[in-house]
Amino acid sequence: MVVKEPHALVAELVPFLLSRGYAPHERAPSERELAERFRASRPQVREALSVLEALRVIERRPKSGIYMTTESASIEALALFAELGIPLSRDEIDQTAEVRRIQELEAIRLACRRHREEDIDALRRCLAEWDHALATGGPVGELDRDFHCGIVSATQNSVLLRLVNIFYLMTVRQREYYFRDRERCRTSDAQHRRIFQAVLERDEDRAADLLGAHLVSAGSYWHELIVG
Repeated sequence: MVVKEPHALVAELVPFLLSRGYAPHERAPSERELAERFRASRPQVREALSVLEALRVIERRPKSGIYMTTESASIEALALFAELGIPLSRDEIDQTAEVRRIQELEAIRLACRRHREEDIDALRRCLAEWDHALATGGPVGELDRDFHCGIVSATQNSVLLRLVNIFYLMTVRQREYYFRDRERCRTSDAQHRRIFQAVLERDEDRAADLLGAHLVSAGSYWHELIVG
């Protein structure tokens, strides 16, 4: 029997369970069957299943078994699926893009009203690091996240920041791929600077218009980020 870390076993369990095509609330293999299949101990499987239950991917019913509940899975579960390379459906991609757009457009209005000096300083540092990356050929994928989440942070709403941050955690590898195109990097930099100026001047209508255009400027932007 192989000793496996919980996160490693989760990474094996999720693709297996999803690939079997279980319907919502359909019974999945038992703890014992999963332990045998993945050559792990039952306590190890139990710990991994606890993670999936916390994410609402499964439900464990006493004296009944393990049931799939992916239709009510948490948003954190979508981030986990993306990290494991499990593709989202076209509907999930479209809906994720829609939610992200709604949240960020409202966030930038709040940021215009509520930003503090330290928020502006953080955004300036991000833009300076972006310039350095452009000059040296460095990566900008995480700087894109830093800029957008920096605006959300300026709302002074930590719950909103946590929600928006999840969408960026879903697309770490995809953004690295997307921003390999240096022209995209330069275009995004120019757009970010215009957005920053509007936020600095507390012009929320202009900031929202610029951000909205930024989010759709590449046409298939969000599809490329998630699908890669």
